[in-house]
Amino acid sequence: MGRIYRAILVVLFIFIGSLQPVAAIAQNGPGFKTPSNNIFCIIVRPPNDPISYLRCDMMRMSSIIPEKPGDCDLDWGDAFLIAQNGDSGIRICHGDTAKDNDMTILHYGKMWSEGTFTCKSQVDGLTCANPQGHGFMLSRSLQRVF
Repeated sequence: MGRIYRAILVVLFIFIGSLQPVAAIAQNGPGFKTPSNNIFCIIVRPPNDPISYLRCDMMRMSSIIPEKPGDCDLDWGDAFLIAQNGDSGIRICHGDTAKDNDMTILHYGKMWSEGTFTCKSQVDGLTCANPQGHGFMLSRSLQRVF
């Protein structure tokens, strides 16, 4: 399949006072994976929406995951999202994955930039941000949104 991405519907929940469902969107942008094959990231561009998002999914975590929201009937705690103009990264409720084993590897010490997003891969974790400096830092033992 190479770099061809399958269309996968995503149900996002964004924190705006409380978790609110957002319309389903298709994954259709470029992405990468970390050398450990633990984190997979992809640009999400919803149809008919000028805003892009960066989503990163973790395969393995050793940290304690925050309690699942009552209105989340899907997977929780291992996927993160930031909007290109967002004021914080968030954990999302999801029923799919950004994982694609054919993604390009973002080697340790390297930067990735796509549109308005940047990510830096390091041995101790991955840090991704939008132009305002908001996003998330992800590692097996710690996940922090900012």
